[in-house]
Order: sequence, then structure tokens, then C-alpha cells
Amino acid sequence: MPWGVADLAVFGSFFALTLWFLPTVFVFIAGKFISGVSVSNLSGEAQILIQSVLDILWVGFIFFLIKVIHRQRILESIHWIRTQHFRKSNLIAIGAALALAVLIVSSFFPPKSAPPIAKLVESTGSLYVLVAFGVLFAPLAEEVMFRGFFFTVLDELGGPRVAVPCTALLFAFVHAPQLWGSWAGIVLIFVVGYILSVIRQRSNSLIPSLIVHTAYNSMLFCMSVLLGLLQRGK
Repeated sequence: MPWGVADLAVFGSFFALTLWFLPTVFVFIAGKFISGVSVSNLSGEAQILIQSVLDILWVGFIFFLIKVIHRQRILESIHWIRTQHFRKSNLIAIGAALALAVLIVSSFFPPKSAPPIAKLVESTGSLYVLVAFGVLFAPLAEEVMFRGFFFTVLDELGGPRVAVPCTALLFAFVHAPQLWGSWAGIVLIFVVGYILSVIRQRSNSLIPSLIVHTAYNSMLFCMSVLLGLLQRGK
């Protein structure tokens, strides 16, 4: 059974529903114990917890579509294929270089006000939780969703000329709320997504883009931790 627009529509509906429903339920339950809690004033740790659960739900739904609806093998469908197209050391270097480039370019275009993601590093505790999430979990979940699912479907519908830019746009769109107010940050995350999609297309495998993504997040979050600790030490 080939992939089609209906698959994108079904996943998009599930994505939107869970994105609204889960935070609402979390706030409702938390409100029983903490007065005045709302979606807009959740702690950094709570936001990361919600995002982790959302990622698990989205990846789980993708696996449901693959296994139950399309009756395909999950690893083959998301192109979890060993490849010698890129050396691991080169992929790690690309990810680290991307992170440094993003940090340098962003410094020349500071936002007028702190973007929402700044709240995730407002305390040392949330900073460490964000690093653990961003390095150990987020790259895998996001690569399965964007370069595993979206890229595969879009590639079948229109080939790499559609899959590469559209996957990058979706990648930037999902990250835009965290970076809202930092237009340079949104443009840069699109560029990062585009490079990841090109690597996925050229290697025909999810593994290289996952390695780059993990190296990118590792460098980016570790540098953010160091900068955050230095600022708190002043």
C-alpha cells in the first residue's frame, strides 16, 4: 500500500489533536494541586516532560500507520539502513560545525525579546533536563518523524525536489513556536533541517541524519549550558 496525502492528513490531525489535548489535560490535573497554573506559565521541566510525551505519541502513531495500516516493516519503512555513504567522523563534524555556525550567526541577530525556549533554561535544573532531552531523546524522535516519515511520504508523492524543502519547512514550522520572536533562529533551523534532509536523501538512510542531528544538539546544548552557567556565575 503506497503512501499518500491521506497519510499526511491523518497524522496532521493526530498531531494537532494531541498538541492541544495533552497540555490541557496536564494543566487541568496540575491545577488540582497548584493554584494559578496555566499553559503559559508552566515550568521548564513541565514543558520538557510534555514535549517528551508528545514525541512518544507521535512516533508511536507513525509506527501504527506503518505496521497496522500499511503493513510494512518499521525499520525498512523509515529507512533505518546501514550505509557507507558518509563516514561517522565526518557526520559528527558536520553536526558540531552546524551548531557553532548557528550560535555565531545568531549572536549577530539577537531577538528583541527572549524567545519561549529561553524559559526552558531559566533554572539550572531545567537546563540539565533540556540537555538530557535534547541529546538523548529529541534527535531520534524528530528524525523518525521528519526524515523517517515525512520525507518518505513526500518523496513518494513528488520525489526529492519536494521531499527535501518540504521536510525542512515542516521541521522549521514545528520548532518555530519555541523560537518565536527570533526570526534569525527560525531561518537557521530551516537551514539545519534542509541540510539534514539532503543528507537523508543522498544516503537513502535515516542513520546519517540522526548522527548529524545528535552531534548538532550535543554541541548546541552543551555550549548553552556553559554559557548559562557562566552568566549565572557573574
